[in-house]
Amino acid sequence: MIAKSMLAVVTVAATALALTTGCDSERNTPASTSTAAPPTTTVAQPPPTIRASCETAVPASWREVIDTSELNTGGVSTVPGIVTRAGEVTAARDNGDTRDVLLIGADRSITELYAVPDPNLNDAQVVAMDDRWIVIGVIRIPRNSNGVLPGLTRVDVIDRQGGAVRTITQESEEDYGAGRNAIDSVAMFDGKVYWITRAAYSDETGKVSSYDLGTGAVADVALGPGYDVRTTAAGLIWDVEGRRAELKIPGSIPAPVAEALGMNRDRLTLATDGTAYAWLTGVDQGGTGVAWWSPQTGLVRVTGEVVSVKNSLPPVYVAGPYVVIGKGRQESDTGETVVDTRSGAVTYLRDYITGADGGTIALHLRQSPGVVRSDALQPLAC
Repeated sequence: MIAKSMLAVVTVAATALALTTGCDSERNTPASTSTAAPPTTTVAQPPPTIRASCETAVPASWREVIDTSELNTGGVSTVPGIVTRAGEVTAARDNGDTRDVLLIGADRSITELYAVPDPNLNDAQVVAMDDRWIVIGVIRIPRNSNGVLPGLTRVDVIDRQGGAVRTITQESEEDYGAGRNAIDSVAMFDGKVYWITRAAYSDETGKVSSYDLGTGAVADVALGPGYDVRTTAAGLIWDVEGRRAELKIPGSIPAPVAEALGMNRDRLTLATDGTAYAWLTGVDQGGTGVAWWSPQTGLVRVTGEVVSVKNSLPPVYVAGPYVVIGKGRQESDTGETVVDTRSGAVTYLRDYITGADGGTIALHLRQSPGVVRSDALQPLAC
């Protein structure tokens, strides 16, 4: 599978340019398709609500909700993926002899989206999705191929208006065998699909290309060290020298959020569910808390070291009043952190969360996906 979350951009031009501009960033994973540059107007805001973080055990009612959220999708195994703004969960299903991509509705309905080509050689998953387009990454991972690293070999786009499928880039079998023209990663942003290719798999230098979903135009965007292009609420991001992420094309965010974020690395953890925004705070100091904003309640800051961010930044998701962080405590085997911004209470889960948006939290439970609605979880308190 593609990693849990998936070189300096100038204005998209017909020729590749050096990757030397952009703002510092770190890895994050929401599949936003924000479009415009950040607002520059500063608006006076009421003082934030400050809450000290406090740790609490996972409530028994949460455990019951999670354990009963498992969905039988058929097949041998099904792995959940991203969550859409409408609260839909994407998933990759292995049926033993075939593989396909599913869409699980917020009502737990199941729709087959895409049949994986050559399923004994390939798998696939949804890389990005909005109300019009679905971007599929086809991954070379032969069955029973222990020790083989999965790699992107093809990118398809499904038009949700009619179901037409287009292949926008593909590594040939000859190139795959020789390790040439490897596709590193793919993302969707502002009506375009972006991907990075490298002349050889081990090369640091890559080329960023774009495909306009409206016109079909393909353009070279940038050339230089680059890995792992992805979209967050902050905009389009990819890694440069030293695997340090940079924000290359900023997205549009509300003025109060932009003012609260400032220009430090905190903004690079920004996530949204379309209404509320959340981010980690004190990133430059290793992490000092969480911030959450909505137009109804304003800014809430939860203080304290909720998770350590001394190395890479974990993915952040918004699920109503909850902030979900794709990292647990350093000294335990927990994998996920959930912060209730209404109280400052923090709990740590051992379950693997693959995404959250639109009021839905997706979990990988045993061999099946779990689909939890955030309003089914009782508020956390200490």
